[in-house]
Amino acid sequence: MKRLFIVRHGKAMPQENGSDFERVLSERGTADARALGQWTSNVRLHGHPILVSPAKRTHSTAQHLCQVWGESEEQIQIEEQAYLASDRAWLKWINNWPDQYESGWIVGHNPGLSELVERLTDQNMWLPTCGLAEISLEVNSWTEVFAGTGRLRGLFTPKSAMRP
Repeated sequence: MKRLFIVRHGKAMPQENGSDFERVLSERGTADARALGQWTSNVRLHGHPILVSPAKRTHSTAQHLCQVWGESEEQIQIEEQAYLASDRAWLKWINNWPDQYESGWIVGHNPGLSELVERLTDQNMWLPTCGLAEISLEVNSWTEVFAGTGRLRGLFTPKSAMRP
């Protein structure tokens, strides 16, 4: 069995004069990403894949997760084609992960990520900013991951986290 953690980037600042790609995390987005890191620190397996969209807000979300986990940011693998990627594109990249890893993480954007959750679990879902869907996959190899092979095990949303 494999486990997949699908994370939508944290809340970003509004787009003003720059491009959507360049938007940075808001103060709330940073706090939510750090809360997500705390909430997932007991399930993160160090050294397992973290595949991330190249947009600033997704990369920053992944950086905050790594900082909270005490893990090197060198673990972050930027997929240059992942900005606003489709569910099928994410699935193609996941299918190429080495089987030595029992879990993997992706950090990206909607609608692709929510559509990926739906494709894998047959459950209709829309991930909020900094939302995480944990999916258990009834497969032995990442190459076997396809529609309907997953079961939604957990869902994190910023509103479900307790803040001091």
